[in-house]
Amino acid sequence: MFRPVAKTFASQTPGTIDLEISDPVLMLNEVARRYETAERVLMEYVDNALDDAEALYRENGGAYPYPIHIELTIDRERRAVSVLDNCRGMTRETLERVVRNVGESKKRGQTWVNGRFGFGVHAFRAAAERIQFQAQHAHGSHFVLELQRDQHRGIKEGRRLDEPFPSDRGTGCLVTVSGFDVDWFRGVTAVSLQAEIENHFERLLARPDLQIAVSEKGEPLNCRPFDYGAVAGPVLHHELNLEHKGEVFPVTVFLKVAQATAVHRPVSFFARGRRVGEAADIKSFMRKSAAKTAVWGHPHLTGFIEVGEIVQPIINRDDFVRTQGRTVLYEALLPIEAELKTVLSGINQQQSRETLGQVEEAVQAAVTAVVGSFPWQVAFVSKAEEGRRVEVGNGRVTINTSHPDFQARARYTRQGNLQPTDRLNAYLATVLALAAMQPATATAQNLEQMLSAQANLIVELEARLRDQEHAAKKR
Repeated sequence: MFRPVAKTFASQTPGTIDLEISDPVLMLNEVARRYETAERVLMEYVDNALDDAEALYRENGGAYPYPIHIELTIDRERRAVSVLDNCRGMTRETLERVVRNVGESKKRGQTWVNGRFGFGVHAFRAAAERIQFQAQHAHGSHFVLELQRDQHRGIKEGRRLDEPFPSDRGTGCLVTVSGFDVDWFRGVTAVSLQAEIENHFERLLARPDLQIAVSEKGEPLNCRPFDYGAVAGPVLHHELNLEHKGEVFPVTVFLKVAQATAVHRPVSFFARGRRVGEAADIKSFMRKSAAKTAVWGHPHLTGFIEVGEIVQPIINRDDFVRTQGRTVLYEALLPIEAELKTVLSGINQQQSRETLGQVEEAVQAAVTAVVGSFPWQVAFVSKAEEGRRVEVGNGRVTINTSHPDFQARARYTRQGNLQPTDRLNAYLATVLALAAMQPATATAQNLEQMLSAQANLIVELEARLRDQEHAAKKR
């Protein structure tokens, strides 16, 4: 039986009251519901193993003293997944305290680890019925402790096991989450876990002597870091040293403007090697950013920002706690954002031209398919100074994309690429239909005058009808 926690100072002081949780199981299950997938639940236990490995890494001067192995194994029949590591392990007293004293994780005093809230051990509650811990510390025995989803009383103390701990070092932890709910477990595969690990722990996987593997049946899948070196394009690399509260905090910014969009590896924030989220999805950063998703969500931009210890993730780990350190970090990133915007502008212009060319081809194909024989080549040109909607001559019908009537009907992506709309399609169809119906003997000048007159009539009529529509909706 677990020993009760000593009463706090407040409970022994007259005139004070204590906070009490009437249903701890309900509270923990609600906290666990922040996880959306079984893979994300399991990352908490991989994260715990990596925290233990981090202690070895720090103690050994920034290198692992021996190869660190973390192995995930899927048991389809039991709807279970186990996470085995060969790190330092835990004593029975340590694990019992972590399970019993929710929110009192000893990691809270260690700035270099990621799990600092004490809730991660209960993440299984979101998706599964039970969890089992086996552990072996160099100064403790091999023991097992089990916990059920609906349990907060009567939890049995760790039970000693006589067999050797199943790691190559004889120490470490083996966490088994079993009885997954069917809907949560259906999509869990070795490939899905490999992808989640490679995405979430990308920066740690880049270290030598760290191996994470996933297996179900057959050959295990080894997790590997993303290879930025294989991406062609210019690099923007900044090693920042940010001053905050009398201390200096290192921040690494590694960005690459890829020549192709097929990379699809958006820039992400990492904290102590763990992914917090895509830069374009961090709400607090987007509020501070001037360019916002036009830069940070650009399909050609990839890379990572390792924030170190100047900020802390919130409990959901999808944003950062609001602190002065966060402000210092974001303000340091704004000049880099301006630099990126300049680099990306050239790509945007090239893409815009390519997109416009694709629209031209599509419009020309549509006219040819409907009319059969169209004597003019369709062209899209920006001529803001001249202001005419359409020009005819030299074998072309030229559509002025800068004209207010064109702009009012068009939509553009964040990168400035044209996106046709129903209104724009109707506008183009009208102009080209009028051109197609004119006699072949019409001169270019007469044709242009007729098109202009017809276009004026259509645009004015459309505007009047839209005004009537809006007025009717207000009645």
